[in-house]
Amino acid sequence: MRGPVKTASLLLALLMFAGCAREPSEEALRRTLDAVEMAGEERDVGEFMEHVAGDFVGNGSEFDRSGLDRLLRAVALRHQSISVVRSGLAIEMHGDRAIVRMQILVTGGAGGLLPDAGQVFETESAWRFDDGQWKLGSASWKPAG
Repeated sequence: MRGPVKTASLLLALLMFAGCAREPSEEALRRTLDAVEMAGEERDVGEFMEHVAGDFVGNGSEFDRSGLDRLLRAVALRHQSISVVRSGLAIEMHGDRAIVRMQILVTGGAGGLLPDAGQVFETESAWRFDDGQWKLGSASWKPAG
């Protein structure tokens, strides 16, 4: 396998494995976070949104699910390449719910060697296990520092 085919196969395997979980687990949530990160880096907004609950709320009440979709599509159109680096990941499990805190460095560019733009965000998100999958119910993000 080469390049995009290998990446697509890996993503499909991750999603199938994450979707097969019978009960909520931190391991399944971590796989979902990996899949969301990969979808972001591949600028695959549709795949990213598969992990977002229908009643999603972002940054208080600033974004609903469709607002998040529009924001991600604008970022994907603006940048030919996107990179996401997570750090400081902390997960609090509460049965079929979880709180995830982390810092995210997001860079984007026109596909050259160096990114044109980048920013570090402090994030907190609430996830719930619904129909065998972890779904993003809410998230807040702000520039770090």
